[in-house]
Amino acid sequence: MTADGAVPRAAALLVAVALLAPVATLASTASPLLPLSAFPRERIAVETRSARRHVFEAWRADTPETRAQGLMFVKQMRADQAMIFVYEPAQQVGMWMKNTLIPLDMLFVDDGGCVVKVHERARPGDLDTIVAEVPVVLVVELAGGTAAALGIARGDRVVRPDAGWPRAPRPCFSPR
Repeated sequence: MTADGAVPRAAALLVAVALLAPVATLASTASPLLPLSAFPRERIAVETRSARRHVFEAWRADTPETRAQGLMFVKQMRADQAMIFVYEPAQQVGMWMKNTLIPLDMLFVDDGGCVVKVHERARPGDLDTIVAEVPVVLVVELAGGTAAALGIARGDRVVRPDAGWPRAPRPCFSPR
């Protein structure tokens, strides 16, 4: 036996569950964020035209999933840390600051290791697209203000000693 109205309420509940099941399935299959400790690590160096070499411990984002996540929700980053986004072959790349909580400097790097653009102090949460306007193979993200503090500029070189990159370095010339 059922109380009056129990059958219509049960039917409404079944309809609601049927309608929400696809949403729950999508939510459960979304990729969870990886902790930074799960990203591969390597050393990188930025060699400035003033003959200085600045070494950083970098997290590497080299898959569509890790590049999409980047430094989202990271609350702090030391001045000697970086994240590199690897794109092979060279391509047009656009970056944004969605879900990023700290200001970042971005170095856009071509296949010869040359910094072709520096974007300083990208604003946390900003959805504007930041582009280099030329194909790049790397984007290096540093803590905001690091580029200015170390004198890093367009025309400097980024090297990945652990990866033996760039394989065919060439002179990096650019007016400051």
